[in-house]
Amino acid sequence: VAALADAAGVRVIADEIHAPLVLAGASFTPYLSVEGAGRGFSLASASKAWNLPGLKAALAFAGPAAAADLARLPEEVGHGPSHLGVLAHTAALRDGGPWLDDVLSGLDRNRRLLTELLGTHLPAVTWQPPAATYLAWLDCSALPLPAAGGADASARGDASANVGVAAWFLDRAKVLLSSGPAFGAGGERCVRLNFAASASVLTEAVTRMGQAVAAGG
Repeated sequence: VAALADAAGVRVIADEIHAPLVLAGASFTPYLSVEGAGRGFSLASASKAWNLPGLKAALAFAGPAAAADLARLPEEVGHGPSHLGVLAHTAALRDGGPWLDDVLSGLDRNRRLLTELLGTHLPAVTWQPPAATYLAWLDCSALPLPAAGGADASARGDASANVGVAAWFLDRAKVLLSSGPAFGAGGERCVRLNFAASASVLTEAVTRMGQAVAAGG
């Protein structure tokens, strides 16, 4: 990507806000560390990894060939973060390593637990355990459930939309998932599940989903 962007004179702005949430068995490569990325920018924040979205703050890093462009940004761009937000993010990045380690361990346990739960309660559902973050993309194509049709095209880009498979699970299992169509073509029979929850909540959610499927329409 860096080579193609450099050849075409295209600026890459890499959103690396989830970078600290890399799980066991994987590693993260910062965009600006790869060859040809010197014209790019990387954006980082403690908001996702340390759960600080309400205390808004972020950092923009410029590649060697983009530093002058960063300096040209309007001064008011930096007015968004509050003083409290800056302090909270600073504390998280400086002193929050042990806390984040515990979070990553918990997410890794939940990732493995979700594999077991799906195998027990929803064996027809397929997924690829993610290498990072806490979001599971579940392919429900093999389940005898209604897919999102063309009328649900308006759901694209709206992760809170309840259409198709996600709407069915909300109605029958009382489990709230993100609708697959919100993420574009190919997601009509998929849902996204957030597994950053307690083991008991995750277990109850998947158990309910399995019971609803077993009960049928």
